[in-house]
Amino acid sequence: MARYVCPNRINGLDIKIMSGHKKILAIDSGTRHMGTAFFEDEELTYHGVMVIKGEMPHDKLSDGRKAILRLIRDLKPNVLVVEKAFFANNRTASLLNVLVDEIKAIGKRKKIKVISYAPTTVRKFICGNGRADKKTLSEVIVSMYPELKVYLTQDRAWKERYHQNMFDAVGLGLMALSENSNNFDKR
Repeated sequence: MARYVCPNRINGLDIKIMSGHKKILAIDSGTRHMGTAFFEDEELTYHGVMVIKGEMPHDKLSDGRKAILRLIRDLKPNVLVVEKAFFANNRTASLLNVLVDEIKAIGKRKKIKVISYAPTTVRKFICGNGRADKKTLSEVIVSMYPELKVYLTQDRAWKERYHQNMFDAVGLGLMALSENSNNFDKR
């Protein structure tokens, strides 16, 4: 697999990489698609989107749990970054909140440092604007990793939405690489 080196600047900001050997697994959780990115030190070594199968909520949770456990087993991260779930009164949002809590609990059980960021915080860090849309975030990340351009321009809108989960995960990982990212989740 190709290895991508993280640039020392994002959107005009200097990035100081955390000291020590860091293996960061970033997860953009979802009830249908889960974006993933893995950084070893400052290099992006893995990225993709996992499909969460199952029709019933307990099947989706089980599939999500298995996917996370498999990633942790295969990649052996020492930092797990998860996007904070939003709060709304509907079944999908409730399921997403439970899945995010499950992912955090798995990380803590495996004695992995768990960090959680809000999507607006990541967009502000990467794009300079917390209200930037997913497309803008994707374009900024592609400017840093030109190899990911193939995922940005697709022939179908659903493919672009599918791959934006991966771009969100890459953004989470880049934020965790920053020395200033000491906002560890205390839950």
